Amino acid sequence: MFIPCLTIAVFLLGELPASAYVDPGTGSLLYQTALTVVLGLGLVFRRVRGSVVDFVKRLGGRQSSSGSVDTQQH
Repeated sequence: MFIPCLTIAVFLLGELPASAYVDPGTGSLLYQTALTVVLGLGLVFRRVRGSVVDFVKRLGGRQSSSGSVDTQQH
């Protein structure tokens, strides 16, 4: 744990000032990229969660032979 913290500290504290120009459109590009990644991860999470729920339901025997969820108590 010490080495990663030391590495991060060296990179952050060892910065030199840069005289660089950042295009005004870069911020919106980064914003769109971040938003796309967050929404994509949300969709992946929802799909994986649904697959896990279906798998657990099949393990518990709560699914009828027609493929629909059996809602009657046995």
